[in-house]
Amino acid sequence: MNRILRYFAVLFLLFSVSTASAAKLYEGVSIGRGLKVNIYAPENKRRGLFSFVRKKAPVIVYVHGGGWIKGTRAKVYRLPEFANQRGYMVVSLDYRPVPKTTIDGQLSDVTRGIRWVQRNIKRYGGDPKRVVIMGHSAGSHLVALVATKGTVKGLRGVIPNDVQAYDMIAYGGMRGDLPRVYAIAFGANPKNWARWSPVTYLRSRKVKLPPFLIMHSGGNITDRRRTLSRGFAAELRRHGARVTLFDGRRYTHGAIMSRIGQSAEVTNAVSRFLRRVF
Repeated sequence: MNRILRYFAVLFLLFSVSTASAAKLYEGVSIGRGLKVNIYAPENKRRGLFSFVRKKAPVIVYVHGGGWIKGTRAKVYRLPEFANQRGYMVVSLDYRPVPKTTIDGQLSDVTRGIRWVQRNIKRYGGDPKRVVIMGHSAGSHLVALVATKGTVKGLRGVIPNDVQAYDMIAYGGMRGDLPRVYAIAFGANPKNWARWSPVTYLRSRKVKLPPFLIMHSGGNITDRRRTLSRGFAAELRRHGARVTLFDGRRYTHGAIMSRIGQSAEVTNAVSRFLRRVF
């Protein structure tokens, strides 16, 4: 009897899988047209009889900020640590700055990056069928534009984190003169303001929309960020999207991104959304 029990105990150890989380960085992976991505992959170290079995990681495609005129794919704050600890992968994208290109060119670059992920991320351990796009600041505007124009299909979710460019006509009306970075990126022509506003594509045609988590800070002395974020959320809901709105009035524009993985409030908001859509 004892021999039989020992036999089954050995079998249990062989069949069991022990996992330890680590992270692996694939830096500067070329995706064509001079663009590159950084891939922050959770690396599962498995031991046991079925150590060859690997579960593909859900993917967060991240688009950095920088006012459309600067920025780098390396500026990811604590997002990779936050994601890898939960078994998610982060892919941070390049895109050309204005005035080397226009917002149309940036949209093309970001679209190219997301499609590259959907076609190629499996070889790095990612799940191409579970992709969420997330952006901060200018990157927030670009991921919202990708989703509302429908340039990429099959997304699980969208996280625009703190921008005021969802409706540039409304924003321009609130501000009067555009601030410098907006003026450089969007110019003075209201037709371009409308063309590069995510709400325009909700009003002009029907697109199938993924769930959204819209986050805004309290980074200006008025409630402009909150008003524009709520207006965008209302338009999305009118067109059938499931929307969660995170009121981050206690955070600055930088902190609402940098505190992900540190502040319980911000971290839990992002984590809950990702668990639901993944």
